[in-house]
Amino acid sequence: MMKPNRIRKNTKKMTLAASFAALSFVLLLVGSFFESLDLTFSALASFTVVLAVIELGRPYPLLIYAVTSLLALLLLPSKFAAVCYALFFGFYPIFKEMFERFRPLVSWVLKFSLFNIGFFVILLVSRFLLGLPDLSPFDIPLLLLGNAAFFLFDFALSRLITLYLFKLRRLLKLKDYFE
Repeated sequence: MMKPNRIRKNTKKMTLAASFAALSFVLLLVGSFFESLDLTFSALASFTVVLAVIELGRPYPLLIYAVTSLLALLLLPSKFAAVCYALFFGFYPIFKEMFERFRPLVSWVLKFSLFNIGFFVILLVSRFLLGLPDLSPFDIPLLLLGNAAFFLFDFALSRLITLYLFKLRRLLKLKDYFE
């Protein structure tokens, strides 16, 4: 039988995870309405998974990713933001945390490998399932630009994580919320 404190702590975690999933979905919804911002809002939605990795631990980040991806793929009017979230941005923070346990060179090789696989799958899904235009002549420049953007995304995400851990966490008092 579970102790009342443990039940209360798990209920708090589940409630926060549901709130994070709802926030992620709303961000993706905004991104799908403004098609020029779909990648930006997909990246912003991934920060809720980062918060879950830090504050909630497993399995909550995976649940947030799964629920948000499913809702986005089913309900968003423009599917590109949902595809980007489901095939890269949603699960990347979980892998980022795992990859950064390795030496920096190994970590970056793993991160770029994951990004390039995700990028390739997003291109395939966009072309063949969503019917977006074929950009074949631009594949190499697009891949290079995508890798540069990914490097900046990872750098910015690391900075946001640092800001959260050392400044915002105390202000929001989430750490105390689970104790």
